[in-house]
Amino acid sequence: MGKRIAILAGVSIYQHENDLPPCDKDLLLMMEVISKSGKFDEWIILDNSPVSGDAKDRISSFVRKYQNQDVDEVFFYYTGHGTRNTDDFLFLFSDYNSSKSEQTSLRNSELDSMLKSLNPELTVKMVDACQAGTEYIKSDQDLKTIFEKSLVNSFNKTYFFFSSSSSESSTALSDFSVFTKSFAKSLVNYSGKEVRYRDIMAYISDDTSVSKHQTPLFIQQASNTEVFCAVSTDLISAVSKKLGVIDDNSEDKKNDDGALSETKESYEDILISTIKLKSRDYCKEDEALKSLELFMETIENYDWGDLINGLYSVVVEKTSSYEKIVGIKNVAEWLSKNDEQYFAKVTYIEEEYEAKEKVEVEDVPGGIHGSMIASIVGTKKRIKYEPVTRYRDIVDGIQLTAPSPCNALLIHLDPKEEILPWRIAFITFVFSKSKLTVFFKMEKEKEINWNQRVTQNKNQWKTVHCKLKQHEDIRKAVNLSLSGLLKELSSEIALEFDEQK
Repeated sequence: MGKRIAILAGVSIYQHENDLPPCDKDLLLMMEVISKSGKFDEWIILDNSPVSGDAKDRISSFVRKYQNQDVDEVFFYYTGHGTRNTDDFLFLFSDYNSSKSEQTSLRNSELDSMLKSLNPELTVKMVDACQAGTEYIKSDQDLKTIFEKSLVNSFNKTYFFFSSSSSESSTALSDFSVFTKSFAKSLVNYSGKEVRYRDIMAYISDDTSVSKHQTPLFIQQASNTEVFCAVSTDLISAVSKKLGVIDDNSEDKKNDDGALSETKESYEDILISTIKLKSRDYCKEDEALKSLELFMETIENYDWGDLINGLYSVVVEKTSSYEKIVGIKNVAEWLSKNDEQYFAKVTYIEEEYEAKEKVEVEDVPGGIHGSMIASIVGTKKRIKYEPVTRYRDIVDGIQLTAPSPCNALLIHLDPKEEILPWRIAFITFVFSKSKLTVFFKMEKEKEINWNQRVTQNKNQWKTVHCKLKQHEDIRKAVNLSLSGLLKELSSEIALEFDEQK
């Protein structure tokens, strides 16, 4: 029989991203599941929020150990920040930096190559990821397409569990992330002896505590008979204690069917506690305004560094007019497809367009006797298409529906040397009671003469999200956005003038 191995990774503390405290508990919970399952021969734990170099080195070393052995199953679990990158997905470690994204993350395709080298009979991935980093608001592929291509092309039999769809982020409660918690609950509440991966998928799909927050993504290429583990009393007891269903010092209480009973705390008490905990992330109007003012002050006080300050005069302009924002329609299209309860709405304009309309006409014979002939033998009918003018509503822009100090910011980069092109950065945003979403990009201004310029619209918007109530999250989001623009600008300058040497 071949080996069964597992790789478990959890990242809760980030240097440049929002911290995710529940991920530590997620990892401890999954460690308990794996150890008490009695299934796996060996596993490694990447805990204490490892940096990327250490994490990738430990994973590759562990994989090399088994490359010349028979491997029946490899199980990979990750909890932490993740982000989509064009046609791939990145697992982000504690030192993740968008300016060094390849060095400070692990590509899903890179992980696949390592696992594929083991030629496992069964490969299982479970990913509980909150969105982080910046992302283009237009994407070539969604997560389902990325992971389907990844798994189908790389492995024999596979099961893939992902916490949320491409437009959502995983949700964390006060104790665990809801997806990981549901995975563990599926074992505690299973009534049979051996729980299949398909049984776990079914439980999570039916779990309302998951579905009210996010839409899980499942991909499989297997027979639905593959077993995760035997559900033993030891496993149920250990996982239940981690979940807080029973107390370490109390006797395990079981229902008539042998399953462990729930805590004595009433459903109403649990619901009230959950609502109160979730409410901590929600702002009142005055709190939201203070957060937005901090957001704008952080942008105004950003240090662009010696290179940019030496070559450009940087001026920040706050505006309430979206007419100055080049490419605002793309932001509006993004908003029109998003289900978040933002205090913003999409505006539309009426567009005229030409269409073809099908009409039925009668062919009347020609000549002076045509009408007479038609009255005797009848007429033939035929179909033709005639042009008509119609009207439709198209997305035009956005409008905030709640008070804000301004609607957008323009960062003018006026060159100090004639050889340099003029540039302008655009930053706009939408917000809800709990969330701030920032859109940003930089464009060149084409000079018509010494006094006139036209702003180009060639670059895509990127977006970053943060909690509106958490001021440190806002500062991190601003620094993440502007550092990305700074890197882009510095690289363009270096590339252009290195070539001219």
